[in-house]
Amino acid sequence: MEDMERHFRELDELGYTILEDFLTSKQVEEAILALEEIYECEKDVVSLHEPNTKRTFNLTSRAEIFRQIIQLPRLVACMEYLLGSDYILSDMGGRSPMRGVSSQGLHRDGGIFIPNPPYNVHAILPLAAQSMFALSEFTPDNGATRFVPGSHIRDIDLGAVRPGEERLFICSPGTVLIYDNRLIHGGGPNTIDEIRYSIQGFCCRKYIKPFCDHTRSIPRDLIESASPLLRRLWGFEYQSAWEESPRDFKVMEASGAKPVFDFNHGIGRQ
Repeated sequence: MEDMERHFRELDELGYTILEDFLTSKQVEEAILALEEIYECEKDVVSLHEPNTKRTFNLTSRAEIFRQIIQLPRLVACMEYLLGSDYILSDMGGRSPMRGVSSQGLHRDGGIFIPNPPYNVHAILPLAAQSMFALSEFTPDNGATRFVPGSHIRDIDLGAVRPGEERLFICSPGTVLIYDNRLIHGGGPNTIDEIRYSIQGFCCRKYIKPFCDHTRSIPRDLIESASPLLRRLWGFEYQSAWEESPRDFKVMEASGAKPVFDFNHGIGRQ
């Protein structure tokens, strides 16, 4: 694995880093084929969110290729640097803009700006981070993502961002953009006749409620065959327990899973 110190420094100073040649051409092809199958299965699902954009969610439950790439070492290293070694997957989804999609409004993932505290920032912030996998070439004409370097630590009025402050994520297929959730960004307009394929692996700290409850949506056979890392990303190590009977707390059973706190430890049976 390449020296990651440069990427860690960029995440701190710029709020983003780019991992080039992250996916092989075979992985890109497999991911696009899997996405196309999912989009076809969901073609009758009507969504008012971003017309002319194909979207889907919970990809790690859908195809092996997505379970593989969310665990690749360079991605994991960046997420652990930002979110700690016990981060979880909030959701892995697809966003594929077609011709006619206009620019997204600039935004931060997760809402309002939160400034860095004057101490041990990585123990607290960021709360989440995004990984954007380019499966198509990203160009100015097909909706390449715009972002504002350094905005993860600046309290900027979104409406006051000047065009000259924006940068475009121009890249070849297989490249990944990783950024602090506070980074100001937005998708660009797609003005050509080709769909732009991309997927997003949004991760968060273990105590943040994820977008997708993987512990109740991942099929049992996938849970049992998953790696310890993937089970952790799905939240099986840090899920809340429920009380089934007095002093009998349980979590979803899965190989390698454990609760945040073992409520039964040291409690005697009556």
